[in-house]
Parts: sequence; structure tokens; C-alpha cells
Amino acid sequence: MSDHSIPKLYHRYFVEKQDERRQLFEVVADRYHPQKGIYPGSFVHITPSLFISEMTYIDSDRRLSAFFEDSKVREFIAENKVYPQDPVIDWYQSDYSEKLPVQKGIFDVMFSFYAGFISQICKGYLKEGGIIVCNNSHGDSSLASVDKDYQLVAVIRRNTDNFTISKENLDTYLIKKDGTPINREKVIKRMVGENFTKKAFAYIFRYQPKS
Repeated sequence: MSDHSIPKLYHRYFVEKQDERRQLFEVVADRYHPQKGIYPGSFVHITPSLFISEMTYIDSDRRLSAFFEDSKVREFIAENKVYPQDPVIDWYQSDYSEKLPVQKGIFDVMFSFYAGFISQICKGYLKEGGIIVCNNSHGDSSLASVDKDYQLVAVIRRNTDNFTISKENLDTYLIKKDGTPINREKVIKRMVGENFTKKAFAYIFRYQPKS
């Protein structure tokens, strides 16, 4: 893969920073076989499209539309994807909390990284039984863990560029160091995740709405 074939913004913010996280999306795709994914707060992190054939990206950054309208983006995905079918890519240059023309309840997987409380605001996009993969940088994993619509089903561990999914000892995760319950209001106010005794790079919750 030559540098000139990589879209410039993607190269600048993800390739140069060694933050494509290709194996993360690869192991999620291999384990759960999602057909449709949604990525609120994605910016131009198009790595999921290399492993998931239908992806929807949402971000308010003013550069988003120009990025996705560039033919080089689709060429890059077509040249690097691992699945046989043609990729399907939708994008919305918008705040993900706004009402969007995105169909509810159809996505197999949703990604939430460094972009706020996606598990709460965007849960309606997931189909029943779908999964959200989220980290705890802004507290999204903290909120998902106390949301009755979600059940922790796995964690993602990271060792440099290696990502693995584990279902072992899930009851030892998401426990605060001071032993107190997760303070939902505090997390929302500060946008900082709780401090857990045992941490993972990301957490995988299954969406099973109670109402």
C-alpha cells in the first residue's frame, strides 16, 4: 500500500499516528459477522469499511463531506477490503445527536470511540441483539454498563497493534477502584469515565431493549 493511494486526512490522522486499529475491526467482524455498521463521531476513520461491507459514518466536522466525496476514498476501500461484495458507504456531516435520515433498528454493530455518550444517544439505531463496541475515554462504557438495555458480552484487549476479544471473567471488569457504584450523573457532567480496577481497551455490549 503506497502512501499516495491513501486519502490525505485518513493518512494524517490515523495512518501517521499508527491508529488505524485494523485488527480491532477485523476481530469484531470475524467474531460477530456484522453486515451493517454505524459509527457516530467517526471523523474520517474509515477502517471499519475494510472489514464490514455496509457502513454509515456520522460526524460534524466540516471536512467530512469533501472527504467522502473524494473518489480516492472509495478506491482505497475497494483496494483494501477483505470481503468480496462492493462496499456500501453512507455519511452524514452532522451532529449525531440531531435527527438524521438514518433508519432505526437496522444496524448489527455500532462503534463509539472518543466521541461522547453514543451508547445513550444513538442506541435506537441498533437492531435488537446488535452490539456496541465502545471505550471509556468519555465515559461511554461506564454509562452502558449501568444501562439495562445493554449486557456486557466481551472485552477487547490491546497489546500495541494486536487486539483480541475475551469473554473470560467479565464480572471482574467495570468495577470502580473505590468500590462505590458507578455515578451516572457525575460521568455525564464531567464526560470522563469511571476509574476501574481492571481495564480493557474497549467493551462489547449486546443491545437487548427492555421497553
